[in-house]
Amino acid sequence: MRKIIVGLLVAFAGLALLAAPAAAQVAKPSKALVSCPGSKSQTDDGITVRVYYVPYGNNCQVNHVQAWSAQGSKYGHFNLFGPYGWSDNSPTKSWGWGEPYDSYPWAIAWPGHLWCAKFYDGNNQPVTGNVCVTI
Repeated sequence: MRKIIVGLLVAFAGLALLAAPAAAQVAKPSKALVSCPGSKSQTDDGITVRVYYVPYGNNCQVNHVQAWSAQGSKYGHFNLFGPYGWSDNSPTKSWGWGEPYDSYPWAIAWPGHLWCAKFYDGNNQPVTGNVCVTI
């Protein structure tokens, strides 16, 4: 009886070792983005957000994020934000229609990451909702 139990434990341990590498491979992709270089944009709530990504080593990196007014002039500032806690605020000023605020996060681009912008008026009150690009 003891030999049967030991044999079953050895068999289960062997199966567990065979299954572990397959699960680990699924959890970590080998490349960040397939379609690199590229750009994506989203327009909503009167502003546009555009994200540019470029090859970096074996990965893809977001090198440039822009936000601008897609409906007339606005006074206030853009807040750009994304994964890894990245955030950047433009100066508070009068932004002409289509005048972009540019930021350069240089962060690894993973599928499903959101890169967003929101516009605030001169009193730091939100004028728009979050407008996000999913890469």
